Amino acid sequence: MTTHRAATPPRPGRDGGGTTAADTAPAGRPLTSRVFEMVMEPSGVHVARARRTTTTVLRQWGVPDAPTEDARLVVSELVTNAINHGSGNVRLRVRHDNHELRIWVTDGSTVPARRRRAGADDHGGRGLHLVARVSLRWGVADDGRTTYAVIPTPTEAASYRRTTRPISEPTW
Repeated sequence: MTTHRAATPPRPGRDGGGTTAADTAPAGRPLTSRVFEMVMEPSGVHVARARRTTTTVLRQWGVPDAPTEDARLVVSELVTNAINHGSGNVRLRVRHDNHELRIWVTDGSTVPARRRRAGADDHGGRGLHLVARVSLRWGVADDGRTTYAVIPTPTEAASYRRTTRPISEPTW
């Protein structure tokens, strides 16, 4: 069974009224935040569905093709890892602010995702290397249950360089 939920509420200021400097997009526009969530059973058939659904939602939100394709790859790799190496249902959450996409994949396992060295003949083991390559940053949170990645969208993309990949904890 797969459950979907999407929302596109405006993000009010932290005090509940108006916007604050932290809630303002670079061009002075109010920061809007859109969220999409999907919960799925740990079955490989759901990886393709998660990719398709994420792509459809990001296109509906008007996210350009390049970050949408990066998000598609990240969703595919993180959901696959959660299904293959995690436990229990898998939760995908995607949030788009004016300047970035944040992707979280959560499962019931407390064993954190980690990059490994894949041999030339290995069929797997490269997923987190790909995630690191297309993300501004990625990491593990929630005592190992959640793996996340941050992908810049056009506002931030001008200062974004694919060769730089700091890994740090998220600020959410």
